Amino acid sequence: MAEKKGRQLNYELLRILAMLMIVCLHYLSKGGFLGDPARARISATGYAAWFIEAFCLVAVNVYVLISGYFGAGTETKDVLRRPFNIWKQVIFYSVVIGVIAILTGIQQFDIYRIFTYIFPIVTEHYWFATSYIILCLFMPFLDRGVEMLDKKNLKKLLGAFLLIFCIAKTVIPMQLAWDKYGYDAFWFVTIYLTGAYIRRYGIPVINSRIKALALYLCSVLLIFVSFLVIRKVYFVTGSFGDFINYGYTYNHLLCYLGTIGLFMAFHECFGKKAGNQGNRLERIRKPIELVSGATFGVYLIHEHINIRYLWVDWFNCKAWIDASLAGFLGHMIVTVLTVYCVCTLIEIIRKQVMIRNKDER
Repeated sequence: MAEKKGRQLNYELLRILAMLMIVCLHYLSKGGFLGDPARARISATGYAAWFIEAFCLVAVNVYVLISGYFGAGTETKDVLRRPFNIWKQVIFYSVVIGVIAILTGIQQFDIYRIFTYIFPIVTEHYWFATSYIILCLFMPFLDRGVEMLDKKNLKKLLGAFLLIFCIAKTVIPMQLAWDKYGYDAFWFVTIYLTGAYIRRYGIPVINSRIKALALYLCSVLLIFVSFLVIRKVYFVTGSFGDFINYGYTYNHLLCYLGTIGLFMAFHECFGKKAGNQGNRLERIRKPIELVSGATFGVYLIHEHINIRYLWVDWFNCKAWIDASLAGFLGHMIVTVLTVYCVCTLIEIIRKQVMIRNKDER
């Protein structure tokens, strides 16, 4: 998304990993591997799918957290440049893929679908892009506010956001009116402020890669355990059926903590203290930046409204729902990597063509 000069490769690697996780999440959900969590019988493959889902759940938050980490405290010469550049990329793929879908017969002509192609932000063709652009419009205010607040007041502000949009929904066993499961711009603001806080003050208690990874892994395991426990309670009491997979939401406290853990793990593993690891990364800076710069394009391509359920059919995912655990894992790895690589290549080609056209003008 936002391109930075002299980008730090540890966070570019994290961006790549986050998008791989996002593709994996879509593989599991749209491929039908998760199924109904309240069903009586779940196979070993089904439990594995829910476990992997817990591992990948932090991906969206991580993507936004990176923006908050680098966005806080920066001077913005043109407040509309970032949202406008994102909008251009979104509408390019929305319209181009839509036209191809109509011409190839994948999509029948439908005036309402045409509106979805032309107005992808207001129609939430891509929910993430819609929420992120709204966040971008708030970024100048958030950055200036972070600069003006001291540590104590910034912590209070962040705590208030977390209390309303994260902690409340985590501890209260009911559907809250404002809870959008982390798909809304308000939650993105919360994550953005978290990144800004980490940038300015860090998290002293997480001062090693072991502690960071431990936080991430413990959060993942607790998300999966909450699934098993609430599912058991449901079958015993008949209650909380709608909350079996409640921990699998972006604004759940466990997912939030896991996000911080994974982010800090990359910060500690490949940051300034990384030594030889950082030097090794510098040798492959160009390919890392090339792939990282294409991550948002990967999302826009495989999540297009005409593609999001089509590619799981192309890979015949449903045939692997009842497969052996080894077969499921093998199919998942091949499918996710193929989708990611193909979409990355398409986005790299698009960017190169745009650069050449710009140079020729």
